[in-house]
Amino acid sequence: MQLRPFVGKWNDESCLEFWKEVSKRFVPATAKYRFTACADGNKQTPSALRIVFPKGAVNYAKVKKIRKGEIVIGVVRKNVFGYLPPNEISISHVDGYCKRLRERVSRYCRRAGTFSKKKTPFYHHLFIFQAFNNFIEPYKENKTPCMIEGITKRIWDWDDIFMNFYHSD
Repeated sequence: MQLRPFVGKWNDESCLEFWKEVSKRFVPATAKYRFTACADGNKQTPSALRIVFPKGAVNYAKVKKIRKGEIVIGVVRKNVFGYLPPNEISISHVDGYCKRLRERVSRYCRRAGTFSKKKTPFYHHLFIFQAFNNFIEPYKENKTPCMIEGITKRIWDWDDIFMNFYHSD
């Protein structure tokens, strides 16, 4: 099952839907085996996490960027509930992924003339990019993210992607 991308306004409903979907991807969180999340301090996130996960089963911290105009001049890292050591409170991997997506796919640029006008093509293009990013393009020690996670032992090519998709029915 793929994590459906979320587009549009981030509100209580979309935030709750997102965290419900995320919770399906992990072993159920408990006080002993906590779910850990860092986010950008969106005001809807804490209440959504409290609804989706059992009490005492989440470590949640936020990262707030302090800006002067368009320039980030500082970062505040804060535990909201549970505990994460300050050096583990980061959203840089998410920021890096979004940056890479915007650099490589013009429809995801905020001011591009090719921005997605309908959700379906947006989703389809993102799924293609995710397949490339996760299975085809190596980045650390000549490994893809799926190799690092132990999902596959080798770098795939487009034939692997399309033949596995075609034969998965």
